[in-house]
Amino acid sequence: MFTNTRDLIISLGVLLVVMFFSVGFTGMCSFNPGSADKSGPVQEVDIDTILKTDARGLGIPVRLPAFPDNWEANSGRRTMVDNEPSSKAGWVIDGEAFLALTQTVAELKDAVNDEDGEYREATDTFVVPASKSSTGEDVTWQIWSGDDVKRIWAVDLGDVRLLISGTATQAQYRTMAEAVTKAEPLETGAASSTPGVPTPTE
Repeated sequence: MFTNTRDLIISLGVLLVVMFFSVGFTGMCSFNPGSADKSGPVQEVDIDTILKTDARGLGIPVRLPAFPDNWEANSGRRTMVDNEPSSKAGWVIDGEAFLALTQTVAELKDAVNDEDGEYREATDTFVVPASKSSTGEDVTWQIWSGDDVKRIWAVDLGDVRLLISGTATQAQYRTMAEAVTKAEPLETGAASSTPGVPTPTE
């Protein structure tokens, strides 16, 4: 029996510490960083498997871009964008800069606004030529900017909207925009109920 409030507080504190360490050591916690961790080595994730699983599970045309070796995937998860299930992945560049790629069926402007709730407006564009596009046409990315907010590059490809955000240089934004525009959409769950097995047709 607790003799006073002080004993109760101490006991609760000890219990919380034990629970914290128990959860940590059993691997029940996961961490998807929103920016580059400059304090240590990058913890890479299997981005191929993550995005392929997202494509099948979400049923949207998720793309798996190919990047140079100095781009390391460190996060990948499903998220909600304007109440639409979406895919979000992140890459650390040269161990310092960071860019995230969001793939969603939410409307473009709604997706941009949902990023962090900050005000932005489209201030510039970047065109990926048809020769570097999986669509076979020129693809125009909109560059959304605002006061004291991170830039967002966004494009509407018709069946999916793509957003790039983070802390990186203009050249690194261009590299991601070109890579994801060039990438072919992955197979979705709507195309086949079992990976690698064609859906029967009548």
